[in-house]
Amino acid sequence: MNKLIALNFLPQEQLDLAYAHETHELNRYRWLALSFLPIDQSVSRLMSAIGTECVHRLCSLEDVARRMELSACVNQRPSGEPPPFFNNNKQHFFVVNEHMGQQVLQWAVKAARETFTFFGWLLETNATPELHQPLLNFANQKNKEYQLLNDCREQWKTGVLKSSKQSKNEL
Repeated sequence: MNKLIALNFLPQEQLDLAYAHETHELNRYRWLALSFLPIDQSVSRLMSAIGTECVHRLCSLEDVARRMELSACVNQRPSGEPPPFFNNNKQHFFVVNEHMGQQVLQWAVKAARETFTFFGWLLETNATPELHQPLLNFANQKNKEYQLLNDCREQWKTGVLKSSKQSKNEL
């Protein structure tokens, strides 16, 4: 027996979990957009665009909550601690070199995979018909987000290395 099938949340709990998680995602992508700004504006724009998609998902959750008369579940500030990668005391705020860029992109890929898993879990444990389509859409979008970030990480790795070698050759 699948243990997740026996675990069902109330609609307000699922809305709260999804909204809080997506709010953390929005903040993380805003942080990533700013951190890549000095070294790679195209990655910064990508992170900003993904953050904009987070805003759309938050608006979608607000609409669903309003239709279900559960608006209070999404109008609260998310509770809980921010994700661990917001503890920037150990590193620079901005990406300053290739190695740091690779680490930050690796974190982004890992977080995107975890978020895809999280929304898949919410979908699997959902017992509320009104939440099925939004959660299905979110899970699909988060899977594409994960793939996009993984591709970005791979391309950035080779792109930065090529541009570094070209710069050295020009000198």
